[in-house]
Amino acid sequence: MRRLRVLWARVLGQVSQGREDAALDEEIHEHIALLTERYRGQGMSAQDAARAARRQFGNVTLLKERQRGQRGMLLVGELWRDVCFGMRMLAKKPGLHAAMVLTLALGIGANTTVFSIVDAVLLRPLPYAHPEQLMEVRSRQMAGAMPDGAVCYPDFFDWRAQSQSFEELVSYHGESLTLTGVERPQHLDGEVVSWNLLPLAGVKPEQGLGFRPEDEEAGSRVVMISHMLWVSQFGSDPRIVGRRIQLSGEAYRIVGVMPTTFRFPVDAPQNTFWTTLAVDNDGTPKANTANRGNHELAVIGRLKPGVASAQADAEMKAIAGRLAQKYPDTNTENNSAHVLSELTALLGDTRTLLMVILGAVGLVLLIACGNVGNLLLVRSRERTREMAMRSALGANRSRLVRQLLVESLMLSALGGLAGCALAFAATPVVLRLIGDSVPRVADAGVNLPVLAFALAVSLASGFVFGLVPAITSAQGDLLSPLKNGGRGETDGRRGLGSVVIVGQVALGIVLTAGAALLATSYAHLARSDEGFKTDHLLTFMFETPDSRYSSTRPEFYRQYFEKLRALPGVKAAAGSVILPMTDNSVHISFENPEHPLPKGQLESARMDLVSPEYFRAMDIPLLAGRDFSDADTENSPQVMIVSRGFAEKFFHGKNVIGKKLKPGAGNDGPPVWREIVGVVGDVRHGAMSQDLDPVYYLTAGQFSKWCCMYSVVRTGLEPLSLEPDVRRLVASMDGNIPVTDVRTMRDRIGFQLAQPRFAMVLLSAFAGLALVLTLVGLYGVMAYSVAARKREIGVRLALGAPRQMVFRMVLHQAAMLVAVGMGLGIAAALASGSILQAYLYGTGARNPIVLAGVCGLVAATGLMAAYLPARRAMQVDPALALRCE
Repeated sequence: MRRLRVLWARVLGQVSQGREDAALDEEIHEHIALLTERYRGQGMSAQDAARAARRQFGNVTLLKERQRGQRGMLLVGELWRDVCFGMRMLAKKPGLHAAMVLTLALGIGANTTVFSIVDAVLLRPLPYAHPEQLMEVRSRQMAGAMPDGAVCYPDFFDWRAQSQSFEELVSYHGESLTLTGVERPQHLDGEVVSWNLLPLAGVKPEQGLGFRPEDEEAGSRVVMISHMLWVSQFGSDPRIVGRRIQLSGEAYRIVGVMPTTFRFPVDAPQNTFWTTLAVDNDGTPKANTANRGNHELAVIGRLKPGVASAQADAEMKAIAGRLAQKYPDTNTENNSAHVLSELTALLGDTRTLLMVILGAVGLVLLIACGNVGNLLLVRSRERTREMAMRSALGANRSRLVRQLLVESLMLSALGGLAGCALAFAATPVVLRLIGDSVPRVADAGVNLPVLAFALAVSLASGFVFGLVPAITSAQGDLLSPLKNGGRGETDGRRGLGSVVIVGQVALGIVLTAGAALLATSYAHLARSDEGFKTDHLLTFMFETPDSRYSSTRPEFYRQYFEKLRALPGVKAAAGSVILPMTDNSVHISFENPEHPLPKGQLESARMDLVSPEYFRAMDIPLLAGRDFSDADTENSPQVMIVSRGFAEKFFHGKNVIGKKLKPGAGNDGPPVWREIVGVVGDVRHGAMSQDLDPVYYLTAGQFSKWCCMYSVVRTGLEPLSLEPDVRRLVASMDGNIPVTDVRTMRDRIGFQLAQPRFAMVLLSAFAGLALVLTLVGLYGVMAYSVAARKREIGVRLALGAPRQMVFRMVLHQAAMLVAVGMGLGIAAALASGSILQAYLYGTGARNPIVLAGVCGLVAATGLMAAYLPARRAMQVDPALALRCE
């Protein structure tokens, strides 16, 4: 308690310091006056008496300092005086210090913007209870090179029954349904899940109780809806639980309304409903829930307390191995499993990409700090006489260092404030650039944790760029400048500036090389041949529910496409279940009589279901045979078309027309043999795919049970101008099926390229900023060097040196700094190139042409930065330079 009272007294003393100082001055004056009167009474003159009184009283300044230290916090007072003095010093050179603040603002603002994204995507926990226990479980081929894949329902049921490591295992896959019975039919995106989603997430519904185990039984139709859907379509009806709604022609009973913040999966914020896997279970042996060949599920689990992910991984591998032995015909290619954290599975390669960008922007901040440090070194040269005078008046070296550090921290604080303002403006721009290509990025923003990061970065930057100049200014002989008029200059300061420039050039090489590689990669992607013409192509989707179109779907589509092709401006129109550039794919195995294999080892390829004239609409060349036609129905001979890559891979380039295969896909019965009637060109199904996958096509006219198709329309008009006509056409045929996902093919490709595009743009922006800062830094160092060597240059010129030689001398100095930095930068770029390898397409991480171009750019900018100081050195007047000395 006594210490607290003392501390409180010191705080009060600090607050009332001005009043206390006035009282102390009055008291000291009274004491000295009394002593003076006493000495006057002893016969001294007034002047001698005053001198004797002051001598006896002692050092007034020291007494005041001690008294302030006793009643207040001396360090706080001194720091406040340092701040006030620093503000006066900053005001003396507003242009120089404004340049420093702007430099720091760019570095801190860029770091704050990127950190706001990293914080939302990487650092925040998943929005579920105990997110560290959540794991994703994937199917895996133990001895193969195939990537981890989806899971089938029977395997999931076996995993759930046999696993002892998980409290809950939940399956899920995406689903789209149409809400009818409202003012306008509404397309809804949602998820089909197992009943125990809420126990796994640790979330309770806002209304209702959620799912029960019996809700997975065949015939059950229950749904939980999002808070947004509850408000927008049902007016926040408090009696919504138990109400039945129509979804794609079937009656579903609402059993819950989820909280406002609930999202599942995390990367699907648009989901507005969740229903159970009963929708995939019709109670027959043909149901998806009984099909071990249909791998469409993702599986998430919650570990039991005390169970490590490695333990769960080993257990799931053992279970998958037993299933492979028990079901060799279906599980041979999925004879293992893999368990990884849900956050890791969600982010994938995005984590590495964001860390690369964060590292790049950190290098930009280092370059900015180097620039400010160099400017402070220049400023310290001008203040050499001031530091010497302060030292002569009694200031020790630590006091000088503290004063200079306070000034540096003030600069960093101003830079931090400006950087935060820049981050507030830049973050929305960057988020628009990223779009939906990064999971959870929509949650990014400049919030309190981000502002705390900006504060920490600002303080750290102040120490980084301020400590070395402060120590350098306070070290060495501080009395010599008083003797020679402040002309003292050491090679050490010039050497520090040169070291900083070398480091900046090296970092600039690394950043620019990385940006150039990503730009080269993006150019390869943008110029890739998709195998079809992407311009003037409109795509959209609408649902044809089984409840109304199970048996009439082929006839509906035939009539629909006839009417669609008759619209003004339409050149061709068709449909596809698996449209390129949609991230959707279906791989189905097939039997080949020329290469018979056991059922569990059958070859597989990408499959697509298309309508007649699809290849004409997409402008995919027909290389041999014929296209599908309306005559290809369920009752006609079963046919298929393959791509050129398919024919080359599985038939080694032989003529495949007339050959027969048995794809594993069936309509409403067992698979049948199909005759190959055509060969078409290869198609790139993903904008970031480096290879053209082999694919075989089946005709939708022979698959009435398969739903639903994207429509593709080739037009000579602006594609989106057809949207109103398309909506009217579909509504005229069925008013309960809304048209959704209307986009041009160019837009779809652009969406798929969003992640490499934003990485390229950000890294290029940071590389450009780094080059500009390096240019400014090199210019400052060279200008500082010329000013410091002005007398030397004057002597050289006075002794007959040609001015061109002086010009070359300065350029040579700059060239040496740039050359050393380039050497270090090239080594660093080669060493770090492998980090970007996973994000490069059509180029290697150590592309010599790219590296040579980067070096040429950096060398050119370096010589540009040195040109003006070299010209200034060449124009030095020897007489004026020597006269100043």
